Amino acid sequence: MGGISDEHVEWALISRLKAMLDDPPKTKFNITQTFSIFSTILLWSKNRAWVGGNNPPAAWLDPVDERAHAVRLQLQNQRIIDPPWLLSQREPMLAEVNEGQGVGLAAAVNTDFKDMCAEEFINWLRNAFGHGDGRSIRPLHRHQGAAEETWLIGFDVKFEVARGSANKLHLQLYEADMRRIGSRLAHVFCSSLSGADKFFEEEIGTKQRVNEAKPAA
Repeated sequence: MGGISDEHVEWALISRLKAMLDDPPKTKFNITQTFSIFSTILLWSKNRAWVGGNNPPAAWLDPVDERAHAVRLQLQNQRIIDPPWLLSQREPMLAEVNEGQGVGLAAAVNTDFKDMCAEEFINWLRNAFGHGDGRSIRPLHRHQGAAEETWLIGFDVKFEVARGSANKLHLQLYEADMRRIGSRLAHVFCSSLSGADKFFEEEIGTKQRVNEAKPAA
């Protein structure tokens, strides 16, 4: 294999986003940056993994679509609160968020998802992020300090269980969750898309044979 195809470019995109989550560019706006990278991985990976819908073909015309769909299958038997996903079940204390110090844990959160598999969670969260039917996401912030400084610590998501349902699920999504879940989802996506072909890692990853256009002057 010598040419660069669509799947190589797609793999490079998600692989680079994963690298930005794992070793983020330095910025004081870390929560905002993490949210933007995580959202891109979530929306892209979910859209590709759900190719074929709920009734995929017995014989795929495109092997790349089949490998993308395999991502969805890998998410079906893993609870989102279990390793390697580990969705937070308690809110980290603000001091813990700022300093990385273990200072105890606050109230329980995300109880709506204790029995949900990763496939259901990714599908629900993508819908909450992507559907424009009303405001479903708000910044999650706390006040602390003598000056009552405001700290952004994550995002508060409330969205219907299923389209048209009056019942909503409530998610508190912290930076650590976005990094961990986003990185894992990107890993599963890239591993499935490459199909264990070393060309992806060696040529597209290490040698970076997919370049990015420079911005216009």
